Amino acid sequence: MNHNKKNTGNMRRLISIKMVIVTMSIALVMGPVLITRAIMLKSYSAKSNEEMLIEIKSQCNILANSVNPSEKNVSEKDDAKTNAQIEQIGFMYSARVFVINRDFVIVKDSYDDDVGKTIVNKDVISAFRGKTVSGKNDKTGFLYVVIPVYNATNSNIDGVIYVSLTDTQMLKQREYLRGVFSTITLAAFFLSVGIAIFLIIILIFPLRKLSASIKRIADGNKVMHIEGRTLYEYNCIADAVNGAMDRIRTMDDSREEFVSNVSHELKTPMTSMKVLAESLVSQDNVPVEIYREFMEDIISEVDRENQIINDLLEMVRVDRSEAELKVSAVNVNEMVELVLKRLGPIATSRKVSLILESFRPVAAEIDEVKLNLAITNLVENAIKYNNEGGQVRVAINADARYFYIKVADNGIGIPTDNIEQIFDRFYRVDKARSRETGGTGLGLAITKSIVMLHKGTIRVYSKENEGSTFIVRIPLYYKSTGGDS
Repeated sequence: MNHNKKNTGNMRRLISIKMVIVTMSIALVMGPVLITRAIMLKSYSAKSNEEMLIEIKSQCNILANSVNPSEKNVSEKDDAKTNAQIEQIGFMYSARVFVINRDFVIVKDSYDDDVGKTIVNKDVISAFRGKTVSGKNDKTGFLYVVIPVYNATNSNIDGVIYVSLTDTQMLKQREYLRGVFSTITLAAFFLSVGIAIFLIIILIFPLRKLSASIKRIADGNKVMHIEGRTLYEYNCIADAVNGAMDRIRTMDDSREEFVSNVSHELKTPMTSMKVLAESLVSQDNVPVEIYREFMEDIISEVDRENQIINDLLEMVRVDRSEAELKVSAVNVNEMVELVLKRLGPIATSRKVSLILESFRPVAAEIDEVKLNLAITNLVENAIKYNNEGGQVRVAINADARYFYIKVADNGIGIPTDNIEQIFDRFYRVDKARSRETGGTGLGLAITKSIVMLHKGTIRVYSKENEGSTFIVRIPLYYKSTGGDS
């Protein structure tokens, strides 16, 4: 039931993604088209009106030179040429032409309906004051031109020519343009749908394939790799998942090997102790020397097993997300000196020299117990993986913000191919030698975890058969949040 709900939810999310892609594609294509259409239609309308008014003004100026508005009976001033011009303007522009005298009386009307009537408005008044007026009436949508008619002898204004016209011709042209733009808009719509389908193919289908591959991996198929190369982002995701899977497989292999090794390490001391104990029990009157020797061997095996268990427990402690440091002001020089003093017998038994170089006194806010363990692991490894007669140099230094501990040896070194993995849990470079020296592959992992808890860093430089150098950098003053890495 839950599986069905999950599939239904995934399907809905997939449909939502497709709808978003379709919507965005349509918006990206149609938006500019519609905006361009509105701007061009508006621009065309304004430009057409302007050109039309200029043309009519020119015709009206020609008419003004022949017309002579009369204050007397209008029939006395009828003129064939003037009538022809008026009729021509009316025919060409589907316009209505008025000739108005100084008494605001219409002496000529191209429609012959309002002759003798009075017309008074602000445009006519402005024309009688010598201004030519033109524009568009927003209420009626009509264009109009009003120009004064001057007397040829004394330059007085004898009358006004008033032309009013509809923008019928322009409306036809705009309708034609709307049709053209409608065709373009329809084509743009289908183009946007095509782009959406294309995007769905190149985005959703690879995503679905990627999701299916990840699901198979999540179901336990850790062998497979995500194949298929599409977009750069998908390639990055696939590479990241493949990289994570490679690391998980490496970790799984290391864990399996670790379990095998630890099982062997735990079983060997137990077997030895059992054999030694059974030998003592099976014999009567065992000499004290033999009894002591067997007991010392048993103690040694107990210590060995105890070390393995302690390493495991310590790894769990430092690896817990809620792990806390017990921070206090510590003399780092004294702490390191105690570490070297405690490890001195081991170094002596292996004929390795321990050298301490303190460049300045260092006091820092640290968890002494944990950092003591980290430094001990580094120095002990430098001793164990050194050559007979080798050296281990431990240097202490500091600046204004950090203190540094460098542990360098001239031992067997680390192969270049293994350097990036030495801090992985359960990883051991030389498995045979690690077993001989009692290593479990947890020491460096524990050390790195402790250094990271202190907001510090640890770096390693090594060359095979020449030695290794570990450099630990830790802030002098501990901060519970933030810090360097």
